[in-house]
Amino acid sequence: MRYRTILAAAAMLTTILAMAAGTAGAQKRVSIWDGVYTDTQAERGHTLYMQNCSRCHGADLSGTYETPPLMGRFMPYWSGSTLDALFEYVSTAMPLDHPGMLGAGANTDIVAFLLKSNAIPSGSKELSTANLKTIHFDSAKPAAKRAQK
Repeated sequence: MRYRTILAAAAMLTTILAMAAGTAGAQKRVSIWDGVYTDTQAERGHTLYMQNCSRCHGADLSGTYETPPLMGRFMPYWSGSTLDALFEYVSTAMPLDHPGMLGAGANTDIVAFLLKSNAIPSGSKELSTANLKTIHFDSAKPAAKRAQK
């Protein structure tokens, strides 16, 4: 009898801890829709984009026959990943004629510009390389965010 009581208590404690962990994880999930960059950062990114990216992707980010657009269909391509995937791609593969030539700060600013150009809202804290792996790239605004609007 005592063994069953201890077993039931352990099972209940395990369930409570699992539920608490799930709730904590849900609260910590950050999306690109949470204002993960600043307008100032995106402005710096715009300048860098025009200097280093626009000759291939176009000043209006529309792309060409040879290079993909960075607006519109660009969003679903990265959906389901975290922002570090986009950052790593920009950092290691771009610009095409000198891959990896820009530093982390410049690439982070360019990513901020790409987010702003795709109507992702800005916030009060700059995007940094320290938090890129925790920011989920959701191509559509999550339902909870739409409901808050």
